[in-house]
Amino acid sequence: MTSFESIRTTPFGLLFLLLCSVLFLTSTLHAQQIVNETIVINGATRTYLVYTPVNFDPAENLPVLFAHHGGGGTGASFLQFEADFRSLADSERFLAVYPDAAIDADGCRCWNTEGPYDNGIDDIEFADAMIDAMVSNYSADANRMYACGFSLGGSLMWDYGCYLGDRFAAFAVVAANMWEWTYSACSPAGPTSLLHILGTDDFYAPYDGNTYSIATSLQNDYWANINGASNVPTETILGGGISRFDWAPESGCHAVQHFRTQNGGHVWPSFANQSIWEFVSQFDLNGVIGGCSGETLFRRGDVNGDGELNISDPVNILIYLFDNGTLSCENATDSNDDGSINLADAIQVLGYLFNGSGPLPAPFSTCGDDPTPDTLECASYDGC
Repeated sequence: MTSFESIRTTPFGLLFLLLCSVLFLTSTLHAQQIVNETIVINGATRTYLVYTPVNFDPAENLPVLFAHHGGGGTGASFLQFEADFRSLADSERFLAVYPDAAIDADGCRCWNTEGPYDNGIDDIEFADAMIDAMVSNYSADANRMYACGFSLGGSLMWDYGCYLGDRFAAFAVVAANMWEWTYSACSPAGPTSLLHILGTDDFYAPYDGNTYSIATSLQNDYWANINGASNVPTETILGGGISRFDWAPESGCHAVQHFRTQNGGHVWPSFANQSIWEFVSQFDLNGVIGGCSGETLFRRGDVNGDGELNISDPVNILIYLFDNGTLSCENATDSNDDGSINLADAIQVLGYLFNGSGPLPAPFSTCGDDPTPDTLECASYDGC
């Protein structure tokens, strides 16, 4: 009897063969759901993989998660060895896309970020074109585009946040901080929710910053401000040296979340896949899907929250500025929407009341949330 026949005729052998069959079938099914796509950007052919969840139907209008590999990698290797989102895509119903970086002049398959080391490859336009293609070819939901990246792919995410915030509803960065030049040149099109994962011993992205990249604390505060999130995070100890910090969505309806791995190195951690999807899937381009907790609607210029704009409102501003007055809604008091409270706000309301200077910035006439990211808050407002 051959060794194969011996295996096949024992209970253990039968179990082994059954397990192999199941694994083979699962692998085959996954392979059948991966589509190799190409798109031409500035005359260059770019490639990416699309994983369609089991029983995919274009009528589902699914969200998309773009997962970007590290420097020197490929989309296929990233899927196979680090960030395999296929099971989550099946259960949570989303399309997983694995783009390939282009090969630069030095022979590196490396993502290009804006700044002094720009290699001339337009990865911003590549992302923009992939979004359009996913909407056109897979009937994907244009309001629920998400992106994540590792290492150099994570560095690219900061460019997405700075230049494609009107296309991506949320992004996630693993093992990368903002470059100094990205930070200084960043001009977001709008708030974009952010998740960040970093180990304190990461050589590529030193936790407290260095000559090239900014400190994690500065970065998180910057995006919390852009997103109109809470000023102070809540901390949750998760065990295993991992702590999670949450800047909750407020007036901007977008959030910031940071995972710190004590003594963690330059790796894609095991908890990343689940944590990324749990975070980004809460948002569409407008912010928290279904409305954000902590969001207080208000009417610009109605300082005392009585539902009307009259002389008492600039008087309340003056009392606050010069007589130790208090405010319940800083956003309503910021009459000119410049992100600060000063004498110009009282003048803005007086101009509207007595000089025909025109309506105040939104939200005005009707209640709404603050469309402009700033550090001001609205603890309570009774005029809506």
